[in-house]
Amino acid sequence: MPEELIPEQEIAYEATVPMTSANLMAFLMVPLAFLLFWLPYWVVWQNWPFAAFLDNSFSGLSALIFVMAVSIVVHELLHAVGFWLVGGVPWRRIKFGFSWQGFAPYAHCRDPLPTTAYRISVALPGLFLGVLPGFAGIAVQQPLLVMWATLMLLAAGGDTAVLWAVRRVPGKARVLDHPTMVGCQVLAD
Repeated sequence: MPEELIPEQEIAYEATVPMTSANLMAFLMVPLAFLLFWLPYWVVWQNWPFAAFLDNSFSGLSALIFVMAVSIVVHELLHAVGFWLVGGVPWRRIKFGFSWQGFAPYAHCRDPLPTTAYRISVALPGLFLGVLPGFAGIAVQQPLLVMWATLMLLAAGGDTAVLWAVRRVPGKARVLDHPTMVGCQVLAD
């Protein structure tokens, strides 16, 4: 089946960040993870989650690799679900792939959507795989969950860079996920 053609739309400007900046944003997420997860875990349980994690770690490296691989796929699926449910984009207009340049998987929305829907779609993995499981891990004293949530928050570093790039784009403006860069193209009215 041939791909549907979407009429060309004029691009007013781009809201993007370099791939290296998006990857470096993960390192800036470390202090956030400390403040959100590690410090509260220590305050509540008088133990650092990393120390408890080492005492109760996975039975093997293969299990850790498997969990991380599945989590990365779920991360991208959450973006796609956001494009589909929040942005109203048909599922067939969402593309999945891997960028060797940035060494990162991606979900790419081929149709324009309102900036607010784009922001929500970008934020979903960090919220559902990072923030909420991290708080749950603190509440139920599960250091493995806190450590996994920390890694997922770091994995959402690129998403945080995108949110930073679109911070000044009006919520009702229509944006198009950039086909090659991290961020989006803001369409002219």
